[in-house]
Amino acid sequence: MLQQLALYVVIPLTALATIAASGPEEEAAAAAAAERMQAEAGQSDRNAMVCKKFPPPTGTRLRARQICKTQAEWDLMEKDTQDTLDRVQRKPCAGNAASGACN
Repeated sequence: MLQQLALYVVIPLTALATIAASGPEEEAAAAAAAERMQAEAGQSDRNAMVCKKFPPPTGTRLRARQICKTQAEWDLMEKDTQDTLDRVQRKPCAGNAASGACN
């Protein structure tokens, strides 16, 4: 019963959150919010398919994209993204290497 309720409540809320997003940062925030809502709804099955809709690129007439992956794959993608972001932020002179300002 709870999972059926989650399907009727969480998925439309997730769709609204992703439709409201317009840029890459908002897409990431919407995806994180969707994952939190699904976790709160009690979905603990990591092999369940989760479909997420992403808005089209700004200025195009393309439709929204829908990507389906297992919850484990979404979690792995989020972890890889966070690891890459942490590595880039810790790298010395990430933006000033060409100007030589941080030698």
